[in-house]
Amino acid sequence: MPNYSYSTVTATLVASTAYTALEIKAPATTGIKIKKWWVELNSVTSTDKQVLAQIGQFSAGVTTLTAVTPAKVDWGDASLASQCTVGVNATTEGAGTFTSGYEQHSIGASSGLTIWDPDDMCWQIPPNAFFRIRLTPGSALTTTTAAVGCAWGE
Repeated sequence: MPNYSYSTVTATLVASTAYTALEIKAPATTGIKIKKWWVELNSVTSTDKQVLAQIGQFSAGVTTLTAVTPAKVDWGDASLASQCTVGVNATTEGAGTFTSGYEQHSIGASSGLTIWDPDDMCWQIPPNAFFRIRLTPGSALTTTTAAVGCAWGE
């Protein structure tokens, strides 16, 4: 199973506004395994509220993402490109609801969170399904950006 990764730095987050920072659409014929994801926030203002991070499967995709090509993170099967559709930094939050049962975290505006799951414990995202990292800042927020990313196997 080849492994891939993508990381991005978001545009400035806006208080109380949901923002899809990263989305991966699994291939039509196979699912993917989410192995690692991360969110790091860089606020330097002590009054900024926590950011809700929703990480998991969503019912539909966002159409205003910038398409990107993920990096291959292992050297086996070197000729295989990712079969996923990957996009970052939505300009407008799109359709799709968060699927209950996946992860939601409140992250301090000047901290981060990394989750790395072993192969036998990682999430299985089904074919044609959407995995997202969506951030919703609290009501008080000044200038905060986020570095987010994900590693997965296909």
